[in-house]
Amino acid sequence: MTRPAVRMCARCHRVTTQPVLVHEVHAATGPGFNVYARPECADQYPPMTDVLELTQPPLRSARLTLRVYTVDARGTVTGERSRVEIRTGGGIGPLPPPLPQTSAYPPCGCPHCRASERGAAQQN
Repeated sequence: MTRPAVRMCARCHRVTTQPVLVHEVHAATGPGFNVYARPECADQYPPMTDVLELTQPPLRSARLTLRVYTVDARGTVTGERSRVEIRTGGGIGPLPPPLPQTSAYPPCGCPHCRASERGAAQQN
């Protein structure tokens, strides 16, 4: 003999013997839990999102703007000295594709990082 599933509806807080799974809550540091609803209340919830879709990079490009200002002794901005704009994109249009996310060591192969590696190797 199996026990019937008895759950409380997350919307109307009534107990039901025909629960419908409407949401899965994932936890980073422990077990997650499921959220149930009655069949009459289940269609009031949006469809569940796939967890793997949340980790995909956004399709739009990201932009970072750094501005350097000239300031007088009172803190008043007297002029803009320089402006650097950095853009990344998903390979759409003239923008370069984003840098790959990796945990490889060393993380960078630029001359600056290679010089610091050589300096650390020479000290040992």
